[in-house]
Amino acid sequence: MIRVSDHVEGIFNYCTRRCGQCAFTARCSLYQSEREYERTHPEATWRQHMEDSFAETFRLLEEWCAREEIDFDEIRRAAESEDMDADVTRAEGAVRADPIQKLTTAYMHAAFNVIDAMAPARAVRRWPADVEAALDTIAWHAGMVSAKVYRALQGLAERGLFAKQDPVQNDWNGSAKLARMLVDESRSAWAVVMREGEAPEGSPLFELVALLTRIDEGLSDRFPEAMSFIRPGFDEPTAQVPSTGK
Repeated sequence: MIRVSDHVEGIFNYCTRRCGQCAFTARCSLYQSEREYERTHPEATWRQHMEDSFAETFRLLEEWCAREEIDFDEIRRAAESEDMDADVTRAEGAVRADPIQKLTTAYMHAAFNVIDAMAPARAVRRWPADVEAALDTIAWHAGMVSAKVYRALQGLAERGLFAKQDPVQNDWNGSAKLARMLVDESRSAWAVVMREGEAPEGSPLFELVALLTRIDEGLSDRFPEAMSFIRPGFDEPTAQVPSTGK
């Protein structure tokens, strides 16, 4: 049985969400709560699950504020103020117009198009296991790269609007680090696919890899401290991978 004290706080914020490959599921409160929800609400739709998750998050936030003697209503009023709305709107506009975000959006659409185009061949052709795994990685990461880059850029744009943040251990650095890791894994996966298919010089697939390289270079320049961010659980040298079930 896993105790609450065994959970790694915030570990799910900077992971790839490939739970089936993760050694920390027993220490991830999000994974445990989602499995418990599935057990107790077997007929729930995806929308119902999301609504219940938001409600639970809101409840936990209220409890945390009460425990820390923070005025939750004041925080909510500040978040709903016109000035805050205007600041957030400006930040969101800047993120959408950011060259790095545009690159990740372009990569996401192109990668999904390639994966979709390969679907018929995957259905009838038996490819080596490493190629199938590489294609799964590409498909899984394509959307996540864009989402994590957006989160990193948004956090950077909104810095100073909320509580003061540590210069290294902050959400935008953590998101940028995960994005760079996803980019690196995606490039490696494309290399496997191109090697198997013997992609000719000038293949459009090389353009996708080049896009990933530009994204990585942009993130390295914009978030120079990102790779020093310590992801809870994953990057902590004293973290113990639990033996499940005991």
